Amino acid sequence: MNESIEIFDGPPSFSDLVDRVMTKYGCRVDEISLRGRFDCRKARAHYVLMKLSSDANWKHYKDVVHEANVACLEVIVEIVRMPGPNVVMREEVTVVNHNGTQESEMLHHVLGETERDFDLAIANDDFPNNIFERDEANIDVDNVSMGSEDCELEEDGVVGEEDISMVHKAICESSMVNAEGTSIGESPVIKKGMKFNSLEELKFFLADYAVRLHRPFSVVHSDKNLRYNVMCKQGCHWRVWSRLISSTGQWRISNVVQPHTCQSSQPKREHVQCTAKYLGRRILGIIRKDSETSVPSLVESIFIFSGYRVKYSKAWRAKQHAVALLWGDWKESYGMVPRVLSAITYYNPGVKWWIDSCGMMVPDNGVLKHILQRVFWCFPQCSEAFQHCRPVILVDGTFLTGKYKGTLMMAVAVDPEQQIVPLAFALVESENNESWSWFMKLVRVNVLGPSRIVCMISDRHHGLLNCAKDHIDGFPPLVHRWCMRHFAANMSRRQKSNGVIGKLKLLCTVHTEREFREKLEDLVKDLNDDAKEWLKGEMRDKDKWAQAFDEGGMRWGIMTTNFSESLNGVFKGIRSRPVAGIIEYTFEKCNAYFVNRWGKARDMLDQGYRIGQVADNYLSEAELRSVHHLADPYGPERMVYSIRSYGSTNIGGESHGGRHYRVDLHEVSCTCNVPQLLHLPCSHFITACKARGLNFQSPMYLSPLYSREHTIKIWESSFQPYLDPSQWPAYEGVGYVPNPSLMTNKVGRRQKKRFTGEMDVMAAPGYPLLEAAYDLHHRAHHLADMNEHLTPLRARVHSPLRWDERYAQYLQRAGFLDIAVQVVGGLPPMDGPLLTAMVDRWRPETHTFHMPFGEMTITMQDAAMILGLPLHGLPVTGIIQNENWRDMVEMHIGIRPPEPEGGDSSKKTSGVSSAWLREHFEPWHRHDSLPTFYHVWKHVRPVRGNPDRRYRAYTNEFDVLTQYQVEWKPYDRQQLSDIVFSPTCYRDRELWRCTTPMILYFVVEFHMPHRVMRQFGRMQPCPPLELSTSQQLHSIDRRKRYKENDWRVKHDRYIHMWNNKEGCDPEGGPYWRPNNEYIRWYCTSTRTKVKPSWTNVPIEDAPSDDDADIADAYDTVTRHGTQPERAPLHDYMGQQLARLSNEAG
Repeated sequence: MNESIEIFDGPPSFSDLVDRVMTKYGCRVDEISLRGRFDCRKARAHYVLMKLSSDANWKHYKDVVHEANVACLEVIVEIVRMPGPNVVMREEVTVVNHNGTQESEMLHHVLGETERDFDLAIANDDFPNNIFERDEANIDVDNVSMGSEDCELEEDGVVGEEDISMVHKAICESSMVNAEGTSIGESPVIKKGMKFNSLEELKFFLADYAVRLHRPFSVVHSDKNLRYNVMCKQGCHWRVWSRLISSTGQWRISNVVQPHTCQSSQPKREHVQCTAKYLGRRILGIIRKDSETSVPSLVESIFIFSGYRVKYSKAWRAKQHAVALLWGDWKESYGMVPRVLSAITYYNPGVKWWIDSCGMMVPDNGVLKHILQRVFWCFPQCSEAFQHCRPVILVDGTFLTGKYKGTLMMAVAVDPEQQIVPLAFALVESENNESWSWFMKLVRVNVLGPSRIVCMISDRHHGLLNCAKDHIDGFPPLVHRWCMRHFAANMSRRQKSNGVIGKLKLLCTVHTEREFREKLEDLVKDLNDDAKEWLKGEMRDKDKWAQAFDEGGMRWGIMTTNFSESLNGVFKGIRSRPVAGIIEYTFEKCNAYFVNRWGKARDMLDQGYRIGQVADNYLSEAELRSVHHLADPYGPERMVYSIRSYGSTNIGGESHGGRHYRVDLHEVSCTCNVPQLLHLPCSHFITACKARGLNFQSPMYLSPLYSREHTIKIWESSFQPYLDPSQWPAYEGVGYVPNPSLMTNKVGRRQKKRFTGEMDVMAAPGYPLLEAAYDLHHRAHHLADMNEHLTPLRARVHSPLRWDERYAQYLQRAGFLDIAVQVVGGLPPMDGPLLTAMVDRWRPETHTFHMPFGEMTITMQDAAMILGLPLHGLPVTGIIQNENWRDMVEMHIGIRPPEPEGGDSSKKTSGVSSAWLREHFEPWHRHDSLPTFYHVWKHVRPVRGNPDRRYRAYTNEFDVLTQYQVEWKPYDRQQLSDIVFSPTCYRDRELWRCTTPMILYFVVEFHMPHRVMRQFGRMQPCPPLELSTSQQLHSIDRRKRYKENDWRVKHDRYIHMWNNKEGCDPEGGPYWRPNNEYIRWYCTSTRTKVKPSWTNVPIEDAPSDDDADIADAYDTVTRHGTQPERAPLHDYMGQQLARLSNEAG
């Protein structure tokens, strides 16, 4: 785009503007069309055009611009000429007045079409496609494939970001001129011999040409290995031939017929080449500058540079394509993270970065890849800068708004000019205990160092509270202080009053204990009971939020995390970028900080300003107040002074009413506490120094960390560019993919702001293994996160099975005889509290119990060893209708039951009678079978006692259970070696570790032994292979599903999986041993403790049926209680009463 500057003697009138355009471009008045452009935005640029045809229009336009957000006059001049019978040309001139008074012109010339309608002669409307074949035979194709006569020049990068075009990459053969000399924004010109590095570049160049000239084309031939030919879609002679140069892989325009002789397509307001992919490349500069540009703003921007107003959906797709071009698509960007960090480290040695997958892997295109769960990085320039900052860091996190959820964590410091100093960054799954502990440990080791004690100021997120207590060998402890603003905001939920909040903040900032007591008494008067109780509970930690009790002055006067949150504001615009783009932005932003702030600090130091802004502002006011103080020396060395501050003066000229302060110049202290808390002299200290003849700006009294020399040392390090990906070193490390569970499934725009009633109340920690839909209603969520007190569940137990010897042969044939005998013998009493404690830990997402040490579940081995059930066989499912039961009996046993005689209603309608069975089958004599493990455990005495007390005790015991306290292989115990068990227990051993669905009519549940390999005495893989449990099956039951007559059809795929299950070697695989890697992964993936707050006290205070049950201070009642389960008795009594009622008539 050509530009020229025009100077006016004064503010031009409308006539002056028209005369200047006519004189400069040699055009007539009737060839000129003027439009004024102005910005009517609210938050982002939104330009509107206003037609200018008179002095009144010109005056009105200037008035509108004067009231707009940006007072800048910009006039678009369209010059319409008719150079030939078939070609219409337009020149657009943009006249810009930057301040509305001093006139300067910026003229932009763009070849294009006018929006007016013209009667044009269209030559050869009937244009056959085969003309390409005829014309190609006459093309000069000498050395087209070899390119020996092509004149190639070195290609440079993209000139600007405002508009990306392929023109700058084209090379013209005939003129030997690199087309990059064409300004970005100028209409592209097609010339024979132009070359492009790829077919994609050629396609974009032609699309760009077509859109700018409003001339769509059709593709005639497209062969990625040979040619790409296009012709005008509106039927004129314009066409382009291009060929692949096989020796170089480039594409070359071999022939072109132009110009267009057809009409513009702009009046139709649509263009076939104006696709989302094309627009994505045109808006690269906009997205690189602000990745959170709204789609409506993009629609307006696209209209300005293309003349076409696209739909919202197309602009959205264009934005996604631009994001993918800049930083890769959302999934690929995670794989780009180590490559980007490796490139930055290659050109900037000393960069520290770590990636933590938390031991998780997922299959990606058939290959297991590590999940990028967390990544930490810090630049050596930032680590070096912190050594010259005050030993205070501020940490905070901001959530991502892209396709994948996550949190960007940041640690910053503050320089002597009160400017933020970025220190370290991390991308994590969410703000939780584990992520904050992981981030802060890396910050302490790689940034803070072991040389000095550092204070961390933050909100009271539970993760930050815990990580401040972490111990690292060889490093000093981390001092934790709370943000005053976050702390005061907690008062708003108890008592919403701005006056109270202001008083609480004032209470936090006072310097002495006396002032603290006075302000506290004044504050308490205005508080309600709830607020008083809350503040009373916080007084034991007043050293963390009250400056008066800040021992050692660890805060250095910094009371809030506003600095870190201002850095959050800086990075707010990139939260919607892919993760690789976020890392690149942090590097670019840190470099900009170091370059700009070093220059400013250097200039200030050269001008004689040797103290930083923070100390300079404070000392200026303190020195003015010191003029009114009086100093009285004490002691032989006169290093202790009594300072009387300014008071009032009576008629006799005697001062009174001022406070007295003790200043010790040797210990650098004052009873006002300012030197001890802020590490700079107060007004009283300045008075004592002047009385003693000492320089109060000496490093003994004023910390050097406030000096401007330290500002220069902070920002003097330099970054080195890491160039483009083609110049990066090869990365041969591990490949990474995002965590699928963090993908955002919500339709629509992502939330950009966080709205919370209480600033320190954070969402419950996120666990990758848990589904939010299940966890929201799960008992464990209500117990652990909502802090509710739930009661034990009541186990429903039915009456015993009525036994008949005639059942035996059929149960044996089906393989259910052993379990039937066990049921007839009576089921053991149910321990409701114990079952409830287990239910609290059962997760439908994995079909396992989530214990503190890992997962456990009920396996096929348990079913075989305890119940003697067979594992091989057909799935138990089929038709549930009773109309065709005779067909089913005939199919399975070969004999069809008789049809009922007419009028006989006594015949069974859904099964065979016992008489019919005795008639057709021989009697079976049952023999005593060998025992299963059920017989061993049958007589174990059930635990009884107060249910609520036992439930709490069981929960507590589960919360502290370790992997070493578990009997992983109970069936191999030495005590059982002398017992001969039923062969059915061991018959199907090869299926014990088979991962398969288990089917019972409409019920389908997955057997997941690969998650509990320790129960088989084998090593547990980390992480276990992810396998969907088909959670949609959990909602299937017989309620409201009466049309499902044949469950074999409904569950066909699961029946197929069962029939094709593969057995495994029961003794195969590595043997179990403690696996810390698995434990670390597991603890970060799920909720390991359900109710750790249930201690001895609430267990002792549980209501009891009998005081004699409480035998000791803990849970003896769980082992010697008195409360039985009565459900079987209730069922039996109910049936007997019903029978007696029927007999009585």
